[in-house]
Amino acid sequence: AVLLWLAEIASRSCQTMLYADKQALETDLKVSLLAIRERELNLYTSCFRNIGTMSGVFAGFAYEGCCLASYFFPPDSSTTMRSTYLFVTTIAMDLNVAALFAATVCAALGPGLALRGPD
Repeated sequence: AVLLWLAEIASRSCQTMLYADKQALETDLKVSLLAIRERELNLYTSCFRNIGTMSGVFAGFAYEGCCLASYFFPPDSSTTMRSTYLFVTTIAMDLNVAALFAATVCAALGPGLALRGPD
């Protein structure tokens, strides 16, 4: 009877150890997945910041192109050519500012939304 009792205690402790090992493996897996997600989030945030920087620089170039338009064209150039140049340059500047805004919003709000989830 004593041997049977000792065998039952040993069996329970083995089952407890197996369950504890299983829990430890699941926890390690979750930690590894969270580390991967953190690196991915940092990569996306860094990319959005780079896009915002480039958009800001290109918007500045487009603004300078609009400001210096009178120096680019000779006095005898057509009004249609000047108007088209200013229109295209203004559209380029507007699109770069829109990209700058979108990248800034994503870089600023993305990590918080990623931590909170879809709620």
